[in-house]
Amino acid sequence: MRRKSDEPIEATEAMSSARDIISKWKLQLLPSSAYAVAYTAARASIGFAFESQRGAHSFDSDRRVDFWTRPNSLAFVPKGCDVTSESERGGEYLTFTVPAELLPDRGEQMRFNHAISPDAIKAAFHLRKALLAAKPQDTLAIEAQLYALLDVVEQVQAGAYEDPPSAASMTDTRLKRVEEFVEDHLARQMSMSDLAACVDLSAGFFNRAFKGATGKTPHDYVVERRVARARKLLGAPYSTLSQVAYTCGFSSHAHMSSTFKKRLGVTPTQLMTRQVYPAPARSTV
Repeated sequence: MRRKSDEPIEATEAMSSARDIISKWKLQLLPSSAYAVAYTAARASIGFAFESQRGAHSFDSDRRVDFWTRPNSLAFVPKGCDVTSESERGGEYLTFTVPAELLPDRGEQMRFNHAISPDAIKAAFHLRKALLAAKPQDTLAIEAQLYALLDVVEQVQAGAYEDPPSAASMTDTRLKRVEEFVEDHLARQMSMSDLAACVDLSAGFFNRAFKGATGKTPHDYVVERRVARARKLLGAPYSTLSQVAYTCGFSSHAHMSSTFKKRLGVTPTQLMTRQVYPAPARSTV
């Protein structure tokens, strides 16, 4: 489970009705950046990792262990849990606390950070678009996605969650090799055979195993990594939008813009001209 950041995204003035919900749930979208925190969770919290993360953490213990979080994974930290966590690079992360009345006391709650759920992925990506959008948001739609994530947490707590059988073959070691291969080759086109070969699997089996382990197809994953790389490069000195697009493997500036609009709800230009990550004082769960 990640930290609260120095740089959460907040709602705009035009989103006044949604701001009450965002404030009530302490909903934040944290950027890919280094962090180091230690806190005791005042309320139960839920987090969603859009990209892999690595670092060291501990929960209710002085023993720190290395961690590697899979992309698109859901995490839960119960109220009262002592947390320390740090990472040199972090990763984009959605996090919010659960209002006490919505998580009744059912005895000891289980901490987890491994759930890959299509429902959680769909809800988290909707919330990311809502937080990045520069237009008013439907309050009920935001609440629906928050409740969808809470439903997945309750399923895990009830023992109803199971990894897809195909996911077992996509070990952390293999996922890391795929991640490294993709990051090294974002500027060019990649085939399913290219990705499968780097982990010594057939293309068909790799496609099933990768989706089972990350909740996304290899194609979706590669596009997400291109978008993530482009977001980091936006506004770099002496770089045009076309240069950023080609560097990240998009066929054109227009292709990059349409992909941003579809996945983030905003264009690259809108991200560049808005102060997406204001800097209030640090807060913790």
